[in-house]
Amino acid sequence: MTDPDLAAKWARQSRHFETNVHFNKLISLKVIEWTSERVVMRIAHAERLCNSSAGIHGGVVATLADTCGSAASLVAVNAEGFISTVSMNISYLSAALTDLTATGVCIKPGKRIQVASVDITDAGGKLVAHATVTSMVPQ
Repeated sequence: MTDPDLAAKWARQSRHFETNVHFNKLISLKVIEWTSERVVMRIAHAERLCNSSAGIHGGVVATLADTCGSAASLVAVNAEGFISTVSMNISYLSAALTDLTATGVCIKPGKRIQVASVDITDAGGKLVAHATVTSMVPQ
C-alpha cells in the first residue's frame, strides 16, 4: 500500500473512531495522530466527565486507554474496522485534572491477538495512567 493510500486509510479510521463510536462522541474524543508507529488521542477536561471532585472519572480514563490501545493494534496489523478488547490492565497514577492525551503503541502485533501499551498524560505532561490493552481482530 502506498503512503497516500495509508494516509487515506488512517484518516478513515480516525473519523470512524471520532464519529461512529457513540461513546467516543459522548466524551468528545479526538484523534490527534494516527501513524504506523503510534496513535495519539485526546479528551478535553469537562465537568460532565468528572467524578465528585474535579478529576475525570476513572471509567472515562479507561475508555481513553482502551480506545487508543485498540487503535494502535489495528495500525500494527494493518487492519481496518472492528476490533475487540480481550483484557485491559490499567494503573491510575495521578488525578486527571486537565485535558488528557493518550499515546498508544502496539508492543506485540499478532495475526489474531495484539497487545498495546498506552500512556495517558495530563496537559503538563505528567503521567496520569498507564494501561496494557490486549485486543483481537475477528477473523
